[in-house]
Amino acid sequence: MKIENSVEINATPRTVFYWLAEPERAERWVISVTRSEIIRETPNKVGTTFREYVEEDGRGIEMNGVVTEFVPDELFAVHLESKVNEVDVRFSLREKEGVTQLVQNVDLRLRGLLKVVGLFLRASIRERVSRQAQNEFLRLKQLCETEAVPSD
Repeated sequence: MKIENSVEINATPRTVFYWLAEPERAERWVISVTRSEIIRETPNKVGTTFREYVEEDGRGIEMNGVVTEFVPDELFAVHLESKVNEVDVRFSLREKEGVTQLVQNVDLRLRGLLKVVGLFLRASIRERVSRQAQNEFLRLKQLCETEAVPSD
């Protein structure tokens, strides 16, 4: 199931990427992630593996991930897997008239029995994922527009 969400943020792509591409910082705006840890980091970030703990509706699950694309201030993508699903998430950033347009593309694939259930609940799942993304984007927007980012 493919889902696209977007938001405009009054901050530079560098600022948005700062909050987007590091698991420890992402915990501040990604609603369901309660903990994350880097397992193995690569010099160019592509191939970096990590683990996230996700909680939704009182249930927790461990997701293993790998960074699949990393272009500073432009593009960040990950592949995540758990017992119940597999997800590819791609964030692209583009500066447009003084703001950063952030686009998120999600490709969600359910596993096992959930795959069958998903056929019947497709619209509901799509709506839930989009609503969660919009809530997370509000948090991200607030962080990017109000908190200082260290200079290099």
